[in-house]
Amino acid sequence: MSVRVRPRVPRLTMCRVQRHGSRCFNHSICRVRFLSEPIMGICRFSYLGRGDWGAYKGTALDSPEQEAARQRVASELYLPDRLEQRFQSFETLTLPSIAAQTDRDFDFLVLTSPELPAPLRARLQRLCDSVPRVRLLVSDATDVGRALEPVLDTAGPLLQFRLDDDDCLTVHYIAHLRRAAAAMRDHPHFAFSLPRALLVTQYGAGAQRYEVMKPFHGAGVAARLPDRKPIFAYGHYALARRFPSLSDPTVHGSLQTKTAGHDSKEVRSGSGIDDIADARFASVLQREFPFLDQATRLRLSA
Repeated sequence: MSVRVRPRVPRLTMCRVQRHGSRCFNHSICRVRFLSEPIMGICRFSYLGRGDWGAYKGTALDSPEQEAARQRVASELYLPDRLEQRFQSFETLTLPSIAAQTDRDFDFLVLTSPELPAPLRARLQRLCDSVPRVRLLVSDATDVGRALEPVLDTAGPLLQFRLDDDDCLTVHYIAHLRRAAAAMRDHPHFAFSLPRALLVTQYGAGAQRYEVMKPFHGAGVAARLPDRKPIFAYGHYALARRFPSLSDPTVHGSLQTKTAGHDSKEVRSGSGIDDIADARFASVLQREFPFLDQATRLRLSA
């Protein structure tokens, strides 16, 4: 199945004076606010191929070691309990945040593998079809770069962002990203981060809530990259070392969840991760993530 970004002509955004046909005396400053380039988010939903996950660390591309790692991942990735947990977070966190964006001029691609059981692929397809701008790509490619080649093979600039299937974004995420692109318009390539986030961990002893301040964590990290490389071609923390970058710490850009069996290490309070008071947590939820339903709020606060 091939999914392509909609071709889009860059939109010239003029100031109010110009739109009314008059000469703007601040023309040198405000004649063009920004060029609106395509934005595409990418989410891997139980995708079996090679990515930046720990299971593939130290294995060479297309090597026997990679295939062995792939088989180990497959034995765990499609366990029924794990899949139900991923569907729950995808349905209650990820998709609602995409549907609720205040700037709706973007695409969101969900990547999965044909090894996902057929009834669950159908369920995932129905979920993706329920939200405008969301498309499902089922690929048997053994690494994420090859899987995304047909999608990224279009002319012109492209902003990409990544989002896991157990995280969600502030309703203003796309608007923040578009402003960042305007600010970085003189750079052909750049990276963008909203480093402040909420984090909820559930390791079997009830939910623990934290406030995160980590530039270029994975949730919502974005970039305009050379040669139409996928955003997964670089580790998210490496983006700021490879490209000019912009980081906005003034908003809570994402809500992240970590559970037992997650690919990353267990998270505890420490450098860049601090406990958060219940009242502040609730206030940020209401302001940045108003799309969360009552049951999800209770689950995150239990």
